[in-house]
Amino acid sequence: MPPTPSPARRRLLLAAGAAVVAIVAAVAVDAAVLVHRIPTVEVTPPGSRDGTAYLLLASDSRDRLPAGDRERYADRAQATGERADLVLVLRRTAAGEAEVLSIPRDLYVGARAGDPHRLGLALEGGAQTMVTSLCRDLGIGVDHVAILDFRGLIDLVDSTGGVLVSTREPLRDLKAGLSLPRAGRHRLGGEQALAWVRSRQPEVLRDGRWTPLAGADRTRTSHAVDVLEQAAAGLDGPVAAHRALWALGPRLRRDDGLGVRATASLALDLRAAVAAGRVRTAPARSTSTEVPVAFATAETRAALAPFQTPSCTTAPQAPAPQAPAP
Repeated sequence: MPPTPSPARRRLLLAAGAAVVAIVAAVAVDAAVLVHRIPTVEVTPPGSRDGTAYLLLASDSRDRLPAGDRERYADRAQATGERADLVLVLRRTAAGEAEVLSIPRDLYVGARAGDPHRLGLALEGGAQTMVTSLCRDLGIGVDHVAILDFRGLIDLVDSTGGVLVSTREPLRDLKAGLSLPRAGRHRLGGEQALAWVRSRQPEVLRDGRWTPLAGADRTRTSHAVDVLEQAAAGLDGPVAAHRALWALGPRLRRDDGLGVRATASLALDLRAAVAAGRVRTAPARSTSTEVPVAFATAETRAALAPFQTPSCTTAPQAPAPQAPAP
């Protein structure tokens, strides 16, 4: 029979137990406060086939920016409304393996359903329209939705210490506000990281002259994925995750079901996918027209297949129209 603890030891054990309970309660309350700082959007996700799938969107909405940023990122062609600059599906299988698929925002979808559009434009109709297009046109169902605003990417990068990018030549994009005046590796803060992701019309310095870099728009998705991968890798502990989530709260939106536990799972799954190198971009055939369009190929359909859900009816895609000459 074990000895009975002395009164002093019992008091010490009770005090230690009370402290642990208090810490756990404080962490739970803190997590709840962090998550509930994130506003919700009205959306009913169709659900996925096994495990859990999250739709992660980066929004180009200027309406949600602070006044100073709204002026800085003003675009006459897109003064109002909202489109998805980045479309990611994060999936954790029932076996616990996490993977991320980046889908080109310019992917031409919806033709057979009588609603032809580029995928990213579906967000103009709201989160539900975006989720519906993903399900109806690509056969992908998700369980949760998270939308990151312009300013959110800046805050995320700054909160995780910046990101590293490499260029072979000095590079700039006056419209995007990107300036990398030398070749080599660069550590970018949030604003330059956003410019790197948004750059559509970069120029390189060759023989003393700034020359347009052909085909650069096709690199936007890979730039965005790289920036998010590095930022996710920077969430290397509870303190870093807490700091990032606190900074991002007002700049994020989520479905109502994305509560404390699901948000924690999302963060862990994203970090696991990045750490394991299971982040890829669905290939597509892109045009070089003024308004870029990407068309699905056999390789695109193969990349989408593991993420598709039986409950989502995929409308057969019409043959891709011939792209006009540039």
